[in-house]
This record gives sequence, C-alpha cells and structure tokens, in this order.
Amino acid sequence: MSTFKSAPVPEGEDLRFPGADGGCFGCSETNPAGLHLRFRRAGETIVCRLSVPDRFHGAPGVCHGGIVATMMDEVSCAVAVFIRGRWVVTGELSVRYERPCPVEKPIDLRARVTAEHPRYLVIDAELRGAGELVARSSGKFFFVAEPGRAQVVP
Repeated sequence: MSTFKSAPVPEGEDLRFPGADGGCFGCSETNPAGLHLRFRRAGETIVCRLSVPDRFHGAPGVCHGGIVATMMDEVSCAVAVFIRGRWVVTGELSVRYERPCPVEKPIDLRARVTAEHPRYLVIDAELRGAGELVARSSGKFFFVAEPGRAQVVP
C-alpha cells in the first residue's frame, strides 16, 4: 500500500497534488475545459474559494447540479491526499442540495475527515455562497495503492 509524505504546507498556500498534473477535470491547471480548483489547508480542513464560470450553468445563473457534486467530490478527495496522505477513489457520495448554487459569484468549499475505517475514509463537505449553506455531502472514499490505479486496497 502506497502512501506519500509531503512537507507540511503553511496555511494559505495553494496545494498541488504530488506527481503529474494528469488533466483532471476538477483540479488540473492544464485542462482547458476544467474547473481549475485550488485547495488550501486550514488545520484539518481543506478549503477552496472560487467563482463558477457561467459555462457550467444548468438553469440561467445557477450552477449545474452535477458540477456542484463534482466540486464536493474534488474537495473531499483533496482532504484524503493533503490531510491523511492517502490516494482514494470515490465509492459513495451523497449530496444534499439546500439552495441553488450561483455562477459568477464567490463560493466556498470545505471538507474534513469525519471517520476512518481500515479500507476507507468518511469525508463530509459543504459549499457556501454569501455565507449561506448551498450544498453538503458525505461520502466513502476508498484507499487505492497509487494514483492512476483504481484498484482498491484490500
């Protein structure tokens, strides 16, 4: 089972996933169609602030629900990597949409580990806009041996 050790990152600095960029839709700098999410550490929490581009709207002015779920998934996986030093794949993600997520306005994502099991982490996340809860999620994120391999660690 592969884990990595990264030097502690001071709070407020952008976090980058170890290794190659990989073209991830959520966090890659090189994916021209992606969200380009940037993560920061705040204690045992990973945070992300962004404005969702209008090209990701569902209804006019409202972020598509699938994009909201993608952002929740991304910030949750970032917690596993940057807080626990473990590569994961999403096994389950439950999203509760509380109100419409705006496009072109600042939103904040936060995620933290709420439980750890031998094969997976339980991670809770929330998305806020203008200080109000927009969406929340909880998921099971299963350990994998290394990035780029979806084989779950037994």
